[in-house]
Amino acid sequence: MFFNFPEANQMLQMRLKMAFVLCAAALVSAGLRAQSPKVAPKKPGSLSGEVVSAKGAPVPGALIMWQAADGGTPHILHSDAHGHFRVDSLRAGLYELRASTGGAWSEWEHNVIVRPGTEAGVKLRLAFKAPPVAAAVELKGTIHTWDVPVPGAAPYDPAIDPKGNIWFTFQATGHIARFNPDTHEWKLFKIPTPDSGPHGLAADASGNIWFTENSAGKIGRWDAKSGAIAEYAPFSAKDPDDLVFGPDGGLWFTSHIANLIGRLDLETKNILEFSVPTQGAHPSGMISGSDGALWFCELTGQKIARVDPVTEAITEFIPPDSGVHPRRLVAAGSAIYFTDSGGGRLGRFTPADKKFKMWDSPSGKDSAPDGIATDSTGKIWYLESAASANKLVRFNPTVEVFTTYPMPSANSSALNIARDARGRLWMPLPVLNKIAVIE
Repeated sequence: MFFNFPEANQMLQMRLKMAFVLCAAALVSAGLRAQSPKVAPKKPGSLSGEVVSAKGAPVPGALIMWQAADGGTPHILHSDAHGHFRVDSLRAGLYELRASTGGAWSEWEHNVIVRPGTEAGVKLRLAFKAPPVAAAVELKGTIHTWDVPVPGAAPYDPAIDPKGNIWFTFQATGHIARFNPDTHEWKLFKIPTPDSGPHGLAADASGNIWFTENSAGKIGRWDAKSGAIAEYAPFSAKDPDDLVFGPDGGLWFTSHIANLIGRLDLETKNILEFSVPTQGAHPSGMISGSDGALWFCELTGQKIARVDPVTEAITEFIPPDSGVHPRRLVAAGSAIYFTDSGGGRLGRFTPADKKFKMWDSPSGKDSAPDGIATDSTGKIWYLESAASANKLVRFNPTVEVFTTYPMPSANSSALNIARDARGRLWMPLPVLNKIAVIE
């Protein structure tokens, strides 16, 4: 009816337009009000515990030494009248600590996980032992070696358990092997899967040993109480390689060929996989950083990458120098140091300002730098693995000075390093079928 009256029709159209505008404005306003609030910064964590005697009685006034597991500055505090202690305002990450009083010492507690906004608890039980070497040890670069008890074992990645034993994978014979640094005794454990090609190693706080089976596509676990070995198979990762405990409590690993990283849930044993953004990146050398994230190298992707264990987001960073092939890396304070196996350099990346700095390795472009670690004073040690170089290198980041040390024999082919609780550095020599310690 009203269509016969232009004025009425025009007025109705104007009212409809006005209603639409008001409705749209209301929706926009509601959307603004419904926006998620800004994510609050992660709260610091804390570490608390109790010092008890060998019989379980609280020990007041005990001295507790603690430090970040990445080689941070050692700290000291004392237990209270009830044997308790507490450290607040800690960044997320892994920590190690031990207690002492009157000649009695506890074992080192390694890989204690501090998560954002939570409190980690430990119990340090004293036993009467000789005092250990102080936490901060100045290494002289002296190298001692021992033969491996199995011919052609090809010892590989080292790890330190909470009792101070040194573990190695025997890639060629399918063993994980325990070496007692005090008695020099070996104990070998055969992996059930034939031709498993064990590679990376990690020890948890209970002394259980976790390892990758690079040829069998599995993750293995040696039980410290029973000695039994269990195996878990990733979905797509046919060649799990390096592995490390993350600040989220998961066991993270890299897979070269599958171009992914994975996470094993220690409780459910479920495995999640995350593809690396860069195709053919060849991920390797994973560590837990001081920023509460996981970091790894992209060997052929020519990048280093960060994994947020909460959001599972992967962020890649490209060094400004050309031809960089990051192989392994280590956290040192707030920085990440890495070896450049293709360009013969040592690199540093600072997450705070996202800046790289590179130094030429002493033996040059073809030195193939590989395994890297920090000592307890914050100096960087790494291996020039090429036969033409065959050197151990120390880098002082304070004055940016390199010092080289000759390896024990020609073609040592050392590829990785691990630091024990006494501050010594251990490494396998697969071609020589030996292991070595740097003191």
